[in-house]
Amino acid sequence: MRFEVQLLTTEEACEMLRCKPDALKSLRDQWICGVHYVRRGRGPTAPVLYIKEMILDWLVNQDAPETHLAAIENFRRSLPSGQKRSFGRRAS
Repeated sequence: MRFEVQLLTTEEACEMLRCKPDALKSLRDQWICGVHYVRRGRGPTAPVLYIKEMILDWLVNQDAPETHLAAIENFRRSLPSGQKRSFGRRAS
């Protein structure tokens, strides 16, 4: 399985959503860190990157929150941390 997401800068996310940075910042209050966006570093001044696929899904499914919740669960399962692992010995 190949895991890929496209990360957007604030400017790229604003362009995609056709909004200003202040509006994007307020949208983050509705979004989940680690699902819709991530911070590069710690603290309030750490740069924020936006996960394009989840932002687009949120945009399309604003009126269908249950559909977006399903997308969130699918996204989390697709992460390497969401994969089931077997801890047995490999056959040689």
